[in-house]
Amino acid sequence: MTKIIFILCSGLLLFACRHGETQKATPEIEYRGDTLRIAANSNLARKIELLTVQSEPYSAELNTTGAVKAIPGQLAGIAPPFSGRVVKSFVQLGQRVSAGTPVFELSSGEFYEASKNYFQAFQAKKMSENVLRRQRDLMQHGAGVQKELEEAETSHEFAQRDYETVVAGLQVFNVDPDALVMGQPLKVSSPISGEVVQSNVVLGQYIRDDSPPLVIVAELSKLWVVAQVKEKYMSGIRADDRVEIRTEADTGHVFTGRVRHIGALLDEETRSVQVFVTCDNADRKLKPGMFANVRFISAPKESVVIPAAAVLQTGQGSYVWVQAGRDRYVRRSVEVAAASHHDVVVHSGLRPGEVIIAGGGIYLMDI
Repeated sequence: MTKIIFILCSGLLLFACRHGETQKATPEIEYRGDTLRIAANSNLARKIELLTVQSEPYSAELNTTGAVKAIPGQLAGIAPPFSGRVVKSFVQLGQRVSAGTPVFELSSGEFYEASKNYFQAFQAKKMSENVLRRQRDLMQHGAGVQKELEEAETSHEFAQRDYETVVAGLQVFNVDPDALVMGQPLKVSSPISGEVVQSNVVLGQYIRDDSPPLVIVAELSKLWVVAQVKEKYMSGIRADDRVEIRTEADTGHVFTGRVRHIGALLDEETRSVQVFVTCDNADRKLKPGMFANVRFISAPKESVVIPAAAVLQTGQGSYVWVQAGRDRYVRRSVEVAAASHHDVVVHSGLRPGEVIIAGGGIYLMDI
């Protein structure tokens, strides 16, 4: 009986030893160079998740800050062109005006002198025209003198130049010479259509010609949001890209716009470029001077997007495990960028249709 028990124990021990040798001969993982083999029925094989890489429309996003500004050409500060006293106001805050609408009226000694100079130049030009016409008529009938004709032509040329100079001086100040009446106060008009957003007109107030604008007219139905974009992100910004804008005044509302212009100059201190976004503002919720959070969204482009968990890191960069046959995987370097909290977009290293380890790769980090 003792001999039988001894034989059984010896057999069990021998079986255990051989079984251990078998386990050693067929490990769960084999790693040779950049190739990894995972035994099909191993615990590790059950922990990893495979994914077939696909291409899908992807829009890159970038978040930054910006400021709301009026569009140049749609905002006008209206100041008096001459020193004088305000004698009349034609507008109120919030009023809509058209280009050429009178804003205020100014009684000015300087304007009176400018008006007098205009009428003097106008009369001189008219007289020179009459003299020149008469001399030409005399020459045609053989009764004129060539020298007198030449003098008349010279005088008319000088008179014409003086007149044009005076007219140009009035037009600079938006004064219509044809509607000018001697002694009449100057009517200062709006150069653009828009809304009166600021008015500091005080009747009887004396204003110098270098005073700040008395009235500001702006067209605010469209505005610019000027965003600051860092140099390293500029390659992802394109004209007409869609933009989402939020302000602290109304955090729940999303304003939409389009990239209108990308600045040509780089700020050397901030390493940023100004990007101008045109934004509709029909409801007037955006105010010039506001700060805004700006989110750029590029046009959709076919891209490879994979779970962030599929990308592993080493000191040399990012890589993924790509299936290369039955139970075999190859380490491959990839270039990626964050697409969301859970996904990354692959710029290089993967093609649609390839199979990768998308989950459980953390178990391979020590290999």
